[in-house]
Amino acid sequence: MSSREERQWYKKFYDGTFLVKGWKHRVKEVTDLMPDEKKADVKKRLEALGEKMGREWARDNNVRRIDTATLQKWGESLQKIKKNGFTAIDNKIIEIDREVDEMLV
Repeated sequence: MSSREERQWYKKFYDGTFLVKGWKHRVKEVTDLMPDEKKADVKKRLEALGEKMGREWARDNNVRRIDTATLQKWGESLQKIKKNGFTAIDNKIIEIDREVDEMLV
């Protein structure tokens, strides 16, 4: 990240705030539901996805391509799908990752 301000925003994305759960919390929510043999893989993939999303979201509002509403939409979709099992979660991660990649082109 290029500036101190971006690093601070990324930290808020990752750690959350008093009012908003951060990506770290989302990763834990999802991986806690995974079978033990799937946890490490899902965590690794979610952390890579979160880094892409968070780095872009932390940029200045005038140039970023991922906004807060989009982050909330993705977080809510992971929240809703998590009770549907590994395959559903895996598919949702793939879907969100594709959306992020398309936005970053």
